[in-house]
Amino acid sequence: MSCTAVTTEGMNVDAAQSLRSVDSRSPAVTRAVALLEELARQRGPLGIADLARSLDLAKSTVANLCTALEGTKMIRRVDGGWALGHKVVELGQAFLASTDLVAEFRRTTSALPVGGQETVLLAVLDGLEVVYLARHDGTQPIRLASDIGRRMPAVVTALGKAMLATLEEDELERRLAGIDELPVLTGRSHRTMDELRRDLGETRARGYALDDEQNTDGVACVSVALPGCGGHTPAAVSATLLKARLTDDLRDGLVADLTSLAHELSRLATW
Repeated sequence: MSCTAVTTEGMNVDAAQSLRSVDSRSPAVTRAVALLEELARQRGPLGIADLARSLDLAKSTVANLCTALEGTKMIRRVDGGWALGHKVVELGQAFLASTDLVAEFRRTTSALPVGGQETVLLAVLDGLEVVYLARHDGTQPIRLASDIGRRMPAVVTALGKAMLATLEEDELERRLAGIDELPVLTGRSHRTMDELRRDLGETRARGYALDDEQNTDGVACVSVALPGCGGHTPAAVSATLLKARLTDDLRDGLVADLTSLAHELSRLATW
């Protein structure tokens, strides 16, 4: 069971459009990064033709990029296609190891009087996607997994809604304009942009976001954004648990713990 059971399909900017929007003085580097991002997005091996079509590049260009990236172990050959290589994992782990924010998150969450028992997550906002940076598993017998490094549409997570609610109105509207269709995952998912905007307004007013089975049936999430990060890269922390356990008292305790954690971590958020 997971509160992150949806992909970003239908909500990502097209890979080719994203590549064209980057003004780069090193086109080869830009194309290589776009290729890596496309492999990460698809979560499976892709052939030269598929990559060329997604990136709007010539097959010969994609083939040369793949050969170069294979040599650095950033990608590997799998079933006649290409997939991410172990070097990507090494770089990701190196980033996490060098980030004081993640280290402090890991140190602090286990000491939370209420939240320490739950699955607690740290994430940042990248466009309209949530990127998970760290997870604390807690002591509950049922643990709700969210893979580190995974991306999720912000509008279907408490973390995402908490971070979107910190944005200035014009920036929020700019990002929301990129949504063609809201993902409907459960009977409680938002169906319209008006419902989403109302939820974000309520989140802003009360100081925390709530995913009340809008992502996954039977699962609830509570999230608090790190203060002072809205103008840079928004970040947030959340607690995930079975909805049947979320009493008013437990919710209030989690909000208090997450608020304390968010303020503590905000001192280290420098990106």
